Amino acid sequence: MDCHVLSGWQSALTLLGDASRKMLNILLVGEGNFSYSASLSDSSEGRDLIVATCYETEDAISKQPLSSANVEQLRRNGGMVYFEVDATRLKDYAFLTTHLYDRIIFNFPHCGRKAGVKKNRDLLCKFFLSCSDLLSEQGQVHVALCQGQGGTPADEPRREWHNSWQVVAMAAKAGLILSDVTPFKYNQYCGYQSTGYRSQQKSFLVAGSSKHIFIRSLPLDNLTALRLIDKLTDSSASSAQDQGNCDNHTFSDLIRRERFHPVNLLYKELIEHLQKNFPLITLDDEFPLILEVSSFSTFLECPESYKNVFHVTNKDNKCGTVQEGQRSSFRDIVTEDTNSHDNSTDNANGPHYLRPSLTSFINEIIQRTSLTTDTLYVLSGPVFRKCLISSWMMPVYQELVIFLCNPSDTLTSKLELVMTMIENAVASISKSILMDIEVDFTKQPLDFNIVQFQQMTSAYYLINMSSRDSDKMIGTIRIVPPGELSNEYSYILITVNLDLMVMCLLGIEDWRLLWTKDERFIQQFNQQTLKQFKRYSLYPPCYTHDISFWVEDGAVFNEIEFHSIARRVSRGNIIAVELLELYEDVKMGKTSRCYRMVYQSCDQALSYESALAMQLQLRDELRRCLCVTLR
Repeated sequence: MDCHVLSGWQSALTLLGDASRKMLNILLVGEGNFSYSASLSDSSEGRDLIVATCYETEDAISKQPLSSANVEQLRRNGGMVYFEVDATRLKDYAFLTTHLYDRIIFNFPHCGRKAGVKKNRDLLCKFFLSCSDLLSEQGQVHVALCQGQGGTPADEPRREWHNSWQVVAMAAKAGLILSDVTPFKYNQYCGYQSTGYRSQQKSFLVAGSSKHIFIRSLPLDNLTALRLIDKLTDSSASSAQDQGNCDNHTFSDLIRRERFHPVNLLYKELIEHLQKNFPLITLDDEFPLILEVSSFSTFLECPESYKNVFHVTNKDNKCGTVQEGQRSSFRDIVTEDTNSHDNSTDNANGPHYLRPSLTSFINEIIQRTSLTTDTLYVLSGPVFRKCLISSWMMPVYQELVIFLCNPSDTLTSKLELVMTMIENAVASISKSILMDIEVDFTKQPLDFNIVQFQQMTSAYYLINMSSRDSDKMIGTIRIVPPGELSNEYSYILITVNLDLMVMCLLGIEDWRLLWTKDERFIQQFNQQTLKQFKRYSLYPPCYTHDISFWVEDGAVFNEIEFHSIARRVSRGNIIAVELLELYEDVKMGKTSRCYRMVYQSCDQALSYESALAMQLQLRDELRRCLCVTLR
């Protein structure tokens, strides 16, 4: 195969896609001798509109070897050529704004001569901002950079961040995210010759260089999950007398996930496996999302759940925290309200909270349902719990509750059967997912038994699931003896965090992706099949900001509340919080805490400026909500 045929076949597939695809509008900027665009026009064979531009004058370019021939070849193939076009001011040229472009290509941008990394970062930033107005909705921006310049983990070798061009961070300023990084295969473009080394008619080394492909991000916005929590915890949005009406239907616009959402697909597959072993009845989640404190179920609740609930607050105190001296502990409120003989009036306007688990409704289900022994009852719905900031810990998730009513004398055998049933169901689902991955199983045998049961007490088990480099606690099994729920029967009660389970199965390493509105996520599962997740936003930039404050002597600092405020203010864009220093000043009677906040979006373009604005807002909010003194 000769060079010309190689160019027309391979590079067309690489850059332009299959020959049967629609016509593309392609804009090339910063061309030197037009050898790349000329080769691309040959590959296109007239199917695409190719517009090639250059920063230099036509006279200056004509002095470069072969440049005139390349320009002539471009025009002969139907391409358009423009000179003296500044890649940082594209929208200023009327002849470029007549089209929206499906591809905008800038190969080896450089300010010229011995310009440093800061000037070249500025060039990239202005280019991205300029081309974003000319990019079609589904368009791509291709930027080729020399070895190590990009500053991403794809670079080999990788430069220090401060010494790189920080290409992903520069693109984020224009609302673009990195979707792919591929080698720049210069040898596939017949006749391609790099030029412009230090603003001279000299070639430069392109071996090891990379092509960075950027796509539009959705506008930087609050996560749907956090908007749901904000709405539910605002008492002005749902008044106390209407709390019982705050169910899944009321907030369906925020709660409902797409039909092919992986959590829904996992739920469906689990049900299919479970009903192979037991008769199964699914219960509708018609229970309220907001409950009165007086109805807090101490049954089956972990002690830590008292401090981890979301309180419904008024708009003036949106912190959702209980200040020292203002209110007793949540456990005390529960006890007082439960023991009260006449609380019908007080409770109407009393404290409320978001349901932390569907197990809160087990008593109600048993009272209103005629249960059959040896039958699985299944209930699923969203639950809410405050938690520390982590990519694996979510403040709202889909909980699956399964319970089995049976005589006490069959408890041991039924428990073993239930555990085996769960193991087999997860192993089968895991196997079907992993078999789709192109892996040499002779070298890397698969272990589908990725569920383990950890006995904590004689009546309490943890369900753990292996995920990459660690195990995650995805659920629990509780044995309820006769007398607690029923005088006659014992119960096996299983709770599962479906969001966490699907993350472990599909290789999704950030819970925020399960709440994204980006169609590129849900499209991966539109065949109604669970499969390994492929990231569409690569190497999102991280920004770190430190914050220090004094906590007064005697004040109780609530770590979980601190994380909850940080998550809310950053709209879910803080990915990690690290305690750097804890210092106690005995003379002042104060304790200083210093934290490092790491800002990173999972699939939206987050710029340094946006992260800084969030950090400044966080400082104000911490001062207001936690009554700390900022340093």
